[in-house]
Amino acid sequence: MQRRHALIPLIVLAFLLAGVIAWRVELIRVDRGRDRPRPLALIPVERRAAVSCDVVLPVVPVGMARVRSAEHPLLIHYWAPWERDSRAQSAALDSLAQEFRSGELRIVLVAFDPFPSVARYVGRQRLRLPVLLDGPGELRARIPCPRVPHTVVLDRAGRVAVAQSGEVDWLSPETRRVLEAVERESAAGEPKRVS
Repeated sequence: MQRRHALIPLIVLAFLLAGVIAWRVELIRVDRGRDRPRPLALIPVERRAAVSCDVVLPVVPVGMARVRSAEHPLLIHYWAPWERDSRAQSAALDSLAQEFRSGELRIVLVAFDPFPSVARYVGRQRLRLPVLLDGPGELRARIPCPRVPHTVVLDRAGRVAVAQSGEVDWLSPETRRVLEAVERESAAGEPKRVS
């Protein structure tokens, strides 16, 4: 009888350990930010993987927005207001988005945090680009985010033209060239030659 009671704490400990492991698997990894921000790097057309995405997500502060691949070039930056240098990263991306406003490239920030904290941050920073909430992970299930921050650029054909973890140098000439190249690509997916 006492032997059976001695096993109870071990069984409870095993269940707790299994619960912690299951919880840890669900967490998103955060980039430690050891590296300096890098410009975006374009994936060659022949190596791009197609993704299918059609989700509707809440927009901060109010509304809903549809995120659809293969409709137009799309830049998705998975982001969190608490990450290192989030203020500089979001402000630079917001500035870049204003430069591309007249083109076809659509730029969105995607956060996983609860609405109140993201809404406060967006209001204080006066961000003009769309900030979407993906709490349940609908977008993340279709376009993976291995860590935060993470940037994905889809071309018009719905293929991944850029997939890059870590902070991005949004205002670098190389990042602009990459985004302009994705924007110029034809609907068939072949890049147009620029001399």
